[in-house]
Order: sequence, then C-alpha cells, then structure tokens
Amino acid sequence: MEIFSTLDTLQSFLLQFGIWTPLVFFLLQLLQIIIAPIPGGTVGLVGGALFGTIGGFLISATGTLAGSVIVFLLSKRFGRPFVIRFVSSELLEKYDQIKESKLNTVLFLIFLFPLFPDDMLCFIAGLSPMPVKTFILIVMLARTPSVFINTMIGAGIMDDSPTQFIIAVTIYAVLIAVLYFNRKRLDTFIQHSKKRVVELPVPPKIDKEL
Repeated sequence: MEIFSTLDTLQSFLLQFGIWTPLVFFLLQLLQIIIAPIPGGTVGLVGGALFGTIGGFLISATGTLAGSVIVFLLSKRFGRPFVIRFVSSELLEKYDQIKESKLNTVLFLIFLFPLFPDDMLCFIAGLSPMPVKTFILIVMLARTPSVFINTMIGAGIMDDSPTQFIIAVTIYAVLIAVLYFNRKRLDTFIQHSKKRVVELPVPPKIDKEL
C-alpha cells in the first residue's frame, strides 16, 4: 500500500481528514491488528508525530486494545476455522495448546517483548479458555509499553527532540537485548508450557473366524 511507504505519505493521508484525523487514525490502529499488510510500527510512529507523545499514545493504545479484543472475541466466536484464515500453521502449532496455568505468563511475555507476532497471538489466544477480562488486563499491561515507546520515537523524530528519541530507542534496544540473550530460555519455557498430547494405545486386531 503506497500510503504506508513512508511516514510523510501516511501523515499526509491522515491530515486530509481534518478534524476527523484522530478518529481515522484510531480506526487505522484498530484495523492494523486485523489486517496484516498494514504496518503497525509505521502507524504508531505517525501517531506520535501528529498528536505528540501523550495524545498519540492514548489514541494508539486505545486502538490497539480495541483491535486486540475484537480479534480475541471473533476467534472465540468462530473458532479454529476463522483463526487459520489469518494465522500460519507454523505459528498455530507453536503457540496453541498452552496450559491454562502458564497461559497468562506466556502471553504477557510475548506481548511485552518486541519482535514477536503480537497480533497473531490475539487470534490464537481466542482459542483458549482465557476470560475476556484477563485478556484485556494482559493487553493493557504488556502491549502498551511498546505502543508508548513507538509513539515517543515518532514524536521525537517529528518534533526534532533528540533526547526523547534517544531515550525511546535506548529502552527499545534494552528490550531487544534482553530478548536476544534469553530467547532460547523463553522458547524452552513456551514449549514446556504446552499441553501434552496423550496418544492412546492402538487396540490389537482380533481375527474373526469366518
């Protein structure tokens, strides 16, 4: 999509809506959770550029929360046939069937650290028994930090505020470093958190005499 090619093109697209720009931006942030081709990172940066750190964060966080919850509820309503339309079989196999006792922790960690397929995990989480209230709380606690950092970076770039930009990038780099040095440990934790599939023994064949 050409409007997402650069920050300037997306910003120009949004500004043409005048007083409705905040609403259009909110809808765009919501839709990027559902529609994969919309780059959420670019949208978040422009939010900071257009509305500042606080305003951009509030709109982005609200849109991210709304989109995540909508995807979660749709997955709960329509089940696996709906999810496999959006999520690859590899991701579904890796993150599905997490034990209920470990699910909250696994989802929190995946949402908190960058470079994970957060949006796709909202689809997969909808297949679990997790209550909606619990999911909302995890999204608010774990997804909003990355939204805030992204908004800070966007505001720092457009406002020519190197201090804010450096702080945001440093925090982001620290999160990536922590993930890099603990990725194997986290992957192992996720795999050990999956439900074990018990294979039933195959009953012996009984030859019937004719």
